[in-house]
Amino acid sequence: MKKVLVPTKLDKVVAEILGNAGFTVVQDPDTAILDLAKANSDADVLIVRSEKVTAEVIDALPSLKLVVRAGAGFNTIDTKYARSKNIDVENTPGANSNAVAEEVVALILASYRFLIPADRSVRAGLWEKKNFLGREITGKTVGILGFGHIGQLVAKRLSGFEVKILAYDPFLSAEKIAAAGAVPATMEEVFSKSDVVTLHIPENDQTRGSINASLLNLMKKGAMLINCARCGILNEADLRAVKAEKQLIFCNDVYPKDEAGQKSVADIADIMLPHLGANTKEANFNAARKAAEQTVAYFEKGDKSCVVNA
Repeated sequence: MKKVLVPTKLDKVVAEILGNAGFTVVQDPDTAILDLAKANSDADVLIVRSEKVTAEVIDALPSLKLVVRAGAGFNTIDTKYARSKNIDVENTPGANSNAVAEEVVALILASYRFLIPADRSVRAGLWEKKNFLGREITGKTVGILGFGHIGQLVAKRLSGFEVKILAYDPFLSAEKIAAAGAVPATMEEVFSKSDVVTLHIPENDQTRGSINASLLNLMKKGAMLINCARCGILNEADLRAVKAEKQLIFCNDVYPKDEAGQKSVADIADIMLPHLGANTKEANFNAARKAAEQTVAYFEKGDKSCVVNA
């Protein structure tokens, strides 16, 4: 009987599916992941959300065979060290995609229509309508950097606003991008021609810091930049240097660590959220279900189609 350790808040469906398949499930979102690993050193599987799976955590689980990230991004997992220990790491692509796509739309609307400051103003007994002259999404050009599951859903969700979508993705052909409702564009065209640029690329050695001055200086005056991907892809200092001159709007949902404390982008972010992208009931359920189903398929069928560190 395989043992699965779930040190995170996931929908109960994860335990239901695994339990019905004969797995033993230990789910404890309140204990630190390292402490929980040490107390369950016989676990064969680790299912996580945003928890950091370090070499120390992996070493505390000598029986570990599989780590499943209940979500898309897996930069919080030491995939190379896991591979050195012959441990497979999987993600659950698509489970959180709609939640993140809807968050992007929400950020555009909230920013364009001053929803947050206007609410505070009215609650304070003021009537500052003249200070909140907003903008409309309709007719704007939205650039999407990274046109995978999330990027394509952003395009689909925005289609009702009659926007023009520019998309850049080095892994998709121009034909596939066009078929998904976007105009294929270079990275430079996405930044120079868009009223809104939304980032949906992973953080890795190739992308880290790639959203820098050379791209930010191409942006239109008053354009909006949205980062609901990973904080490391954006050169924060470069954005700080050009934001005022370009009068850019910056909406952010990602940080080096998901924890309380002062955030370094506080001085340049117009809207800051506590990494709410995948934080919906529906996304939590989908991620839990997919993580459980993939775990069962991995052991019962040898299915490794979602392994990211092969």
